[in-house]
Amino acid sequence: MRQVPNPDSKFSYLIIGNGNLSKHFQRYFSLKQISFQLYTSSSDVPFNEVVKSADKILVLLNDDNLEKFIIETKPQISGNQIIIHCSGMLSTPFAESAHPLMTFSEQLYDLSTYEKIPFITERNRKTFPELFPELINPYYEINPDDKELYHAYCVMSGNFTTILWNELFNFLESRNIPRSAAFEFLKRTSDNLINLKEPLTGPLKRNDRNVIQKHLKILSDKPMGNVYKAMVDAYSILKKEKEIEIDK
Repeated sequence: MRQVPNPDSKFSYLIIGNGNLSKHFQRYFSLKQISFQLYTSSSDVPFNEVVKSADKILVLLNDDNLEKFIIETKPQISGNQIIIHCSGMLSTPFAESAHPLMTFSEQLYDLSTYEKIPFITERNRKTFPELFPELINPYYEINPDDKELYHAYCVMSGNFTTILWNELFNFLESRNIPRSAAFEFLKRTSDNLINLKEPLTGPLKRNDRNVIQKHLKILSDKPMGNVYKAMVDAYSILKKEKEIEIDK
């Protein structure tokens, strides 16, 4: 395995980019002893030289630059090489895709964690075993037309809840209460989501309208006020849709 471009050696994957996702793939491939090389904009060896020795090109750039890079470099890639991206949103005829359904921070994981990450590929394109035959991860398919909605749900459930929990932690610490005081609350909330069919608790579940109105009033001049109201409105619509579905 090599982590710096060397156009004279064959390797399985050329990893493009060096952000968090790239670092996790580098770690995963290293643990699995899968050969790869890393290419970034600061690499000494030109792309058209190092790419010749790769079986597959794994493009791990941000969504704004991803398809542009793939289109610009595709003429330098032979027909028997496979281009793969890991965007949960992008569907392009110029590359295959496999989105890891996971969050990737600066903290790297162990092999067991990496092997449990599900990958979502596009229906009627190359399958996960075809893209990553060395890996044993669970995998599922999605229609290309559903990818933007799928990714929006991923962002809301992962990123938005992180913002909400951080707001709670910051509030507690501003009142001289350690954030650790809420850790059991967080763990139980997560456990309920995993284990219960109906995990929601609190005033929305109980329909405590007076409590909700007081919350909306106290939050009216704060950034999270609109978030609270939007979630109340969304839950109301979802509840009605569910009731209609049950009545059918």
